[in-house]
Amino acid sequence: MIEQQLLTLFVGIIAICMVIITSVIVFIGMHSIKTMNKVHEFIAHAQNELSFIASKAVITLHDVSELVTHLKVETHAISEKSLLSLHEIHELLSYLHMETRSLALKASNGIAKVTIGSLVIGVLSQFFKKKTNP
Repeated sequence: MIEQQLLTLFVGIIAICMVIITSVIVFIGMHSIKTMNKVHEFIAHAQNELSFIASKAVITLHDVSELVTHLKVETHAISEKSLLSLHEIHELLSYLHMETRSLALKASNGIAKVTIGSLVIGVLSQFFKKKTNP
């Protein structure tokens, strides 16, 4: 009888432990289900945000591509204008070079004439001094 009561007591303790363990497993299961739902909501939200960001990135890349194409066209036009301007500057510098050279030649001719003239005047002055001195 005491053995039977002890056996019943042990079986009762084991049953209570099984109920507690089952309750803990059910409690953990419910919290894991809630956590999984929150994780799924977070993943869905993150996917929506990433899709939005990817769409914006595609639009931005398209705009950048159009801008680069526009800049290429504008740069090409500027390059043509720059080449034309450089050609005009080259022609202007060539003209200035020729004019400067011509003016330098005229100036050197004038300086040579003045030098020759001053030498002639000096010689004539010496010549007349010698004639008037004797």
